[in-house]
Amino acid sequence: MPKRCGEINAAKTNHVALSKIICPLPWERARSYIGFMNYIFAILLPPVSILLTGRPFLAIIVFLIWVPALIFSGGLTHPMFILLAWFLIFHAREDRRERRDLS
Repeated sequence: MPKRCGEINAAKTNHVALSKIICPLPWERARSYIGFMNYIFAILLPPVSILLTGRPFLAIIVFLIWVPALIFSGGLTHPMFILLAWFLIFHAREDRRERRDLS
């Protein structure tokens, strides 16, 4: 009897976990890359970075202030938003570290 599709080399195949397909890096290493990416977002798009730290309402407010500030000041106020985003990223990391230490 002929084998159907998927049965031809069924004994030789290695089944890879779905998590390895989605995120091939170990979780701790991937988290460090995500943290680094958030700092890059803080430089380029501070409201997106604030959103990624888990503060959606503050991100909306910052976006509503950031766009007119960029337009009217010509980018002179952009460093202020970068510092705000970096402070919030640092604060979120400290909170996670404290919660991890308590458990």
